[in-house]
Amino acid sequence: MSMKIKYIVLCLLLALVGCQRDKEMEMAWVKVSNEVIEPRYESVRISSTISSNATVDNVTVILSTTPEFSSTTRYTMEKQPDGKYSVAIANLTHSTTYYVRYQGSNRWSSLQPTTISEFRTTDTPSIALVTTSQVTDISYYSASIGGNVTDDGGASVTERGICYSTSTNPTTANTKIISGSGLGQFTCKLTDLQDGTTYYVRAYAINAKSTSYGEEVSLTTLKAPFENGHEYVDLGLSVKWATMNVGASTPEDYGDYFAWGETSTKSTYNWSTYTLCKGSSSTLTKYNTSSSYGTVDNKTTLELSDDAARANWGGSWRMPTDAEMTELREQCTWTWTSQNGVNGCKVTSKSNGNSIFLPAAGYRNVSALSNAGSNGRYWSSSLNTVNPNDAWNVYFYSGSVYRYSLSRYYGLSVRPVCP
Repeated sequence: MSMKIKYIVLCLLLALVGCQRDKEMEMAWVKVSNEVIEPRYESVRISSTISSNATVDNVTVILSTTPEFSSTTRYTMEKQPDGKYSVAIANLTHSTTYYVRYQGSNRWSSLQPTTISEFRTTDTPSIALVTTSQVTDISYYSASIGGNVTDDGGASVTERGICYSTSTNPTTANTKIISGSGLGQFTCKLTDLQDGTTYYVRAYAINAKSTSYGEEVSLTTLKAPFENGHEYVDLGLSVKWATMNVGASTPEDYGDYFAWGETSTKSTYNWSTYTLCKGSSSTLTKYNTSSSYGTVDNKTTLELSDDAARANWGGSWRMPTDAEMTELREQCTWTWTSQNGVNGCKVTSKSNGNSIFLPAAGYRNVSALSNAGSNGRYWSSSLNTVNPNDAWNVYFYSGSVYRYSLSRYYGLSVRPVCP
């Protein structure tokens, strides 16, 4: 291409750019049409069509409480798929007249049409509109449910949430769970429910008008499994595991401490107070496989009369065997955690996802409680046949869990099992 042709092409391109720039810079007029103003108690929605002789990049709506626009507040309008511009404006003053102007602009200039509109916010708000969602994650003692505030009624929603009761038509005077404020969806977790119980639930929203409610839904918690008054969890293993220790009132409670083969607590834990010997580790009177340790009876598993779980809970409860403890260790995932402020392990079945919590209750030696909060030790019903002055237990801390052998006189926790 010759230099002359290149020069001509360049001039034409510059001329086109200049024409486009001149067109964008012109903005000699801006017109407002199809204006719709929807005032509410403390808000307004404004939409309109903005046209101009030049490209419009941005549209601003200007509000003032005086027709002279002596004091103004500006809001950016958004262009909609239908070509209109709209904006929702909140935090206005109710029962007040506002004046409206527009401003169109692009990168080159801006212009305000002479047209001025006005509106008055309403004297009273409407109630907020809220819907109740479906219930999910229903368990023995909890469930999840939420709602959606779709319209604030023109006044800010200052509180929203869920209310529930065992009677129909629950209100905020019953049990409620607050979940923030404003418009939008929310979800609440209902806890501390009773098992096997029907609850009635509604979402609610509060604005300056009143409290409004969504549709009522009902849920029925699962019936918790119990054996002789004590709850258990099915971990998909050969036995069911209790949800708490013997002597505990919640899953996080440490409960009582027992020497192996004893069924009641005491103030001092040592060989001299151990009931299944004559004062020392070499004078065992029961559960012994070697004459070096006392009277031999070759009993290796606790009889139910010496089982702390059966003696204290009755029914078909008993202490787990070493094999059942091993099953718990190997077929569950052990996660060190804190539940309601108590350290311990969440033991979760690899087969069905159910879990129990074992608090790190430590152990008792002589009259002292040791390592509570840092480790847990739980008796099995199985004797260590090689060293019969010991019995098998499970031992865990923040870093590991394993099978452990310990002198029978120590006071350890007991977690019962049933068929």
